[in-house]
Amino acid sequence: MVSRAQTMDKDLPGMEKFEVKKVAGPIEGGAAVFLVGRTKAFVVFVGLFEATAIVKELQKQTTIRPLTHDLLHNILLGFDIEVKRVMISKIVDNTFCATLVLEQKMMDESGQFTGKRHEVRIDARASDSIIIALKTGKEIWVTQEVYQKVEDVSGQLDFIPPTAEEKEEKWEGTGLKDVDLQIPDYPPDEDEDKP
Repeated sequence: MVSRAQTMDKDLPGMEKFEVKKVAGPIEGGAAVFLVGRTKAFVVFVGLFEATAIVKELQKQTTIRPLTHDLLHNILLGFDIEVKRVMISKIVDNTFCATLVLEQKMMDESGQFTGKRHEVRIDARASDSIIIALKTGKEIWVTQEVYQKVEDVSGQLDFIPPTAEEKEEKWEGTGLKDVDLQIPDYPPDEDEDKP
């Protein structure tokens, strides 16, 4: 077993690394995203559109035209802004809050890098932050405040699909009932701007 000290990054004291393991849904109002670390797993409930965007990133799907998260990513690239870190930073009123740490290199008048960097921290929804992390290949970090508060659902990740009677017991406390563990492929661009 890995000790808690080994799961923390030396540059991020008190933070633990997690990755998206599974998206479960659709369920009422959206889907469940399972985040897994070395010693714990927990669920973040997200809207169906966000869940679909997460699945799109996990499956490396592309669309003909940029969707909202693609647009944000393209803006960051266009202004040479790097996503340094994605953090699930706190829980407020039973809602996960996240922080995006962005960095831009400072250039002089001739366009040369000055050696200085401008860093900003942006408050964000956890669902959007997970999508950005997947899109940019960044790790998802969780603060100790969040880590201590979330329920460990590690035992619910690798299971044989339960019978109808077992389903309700298996997912009790997580809000997941009668879960279909497959989200459909990303929908076609039906809402494309048309002339």
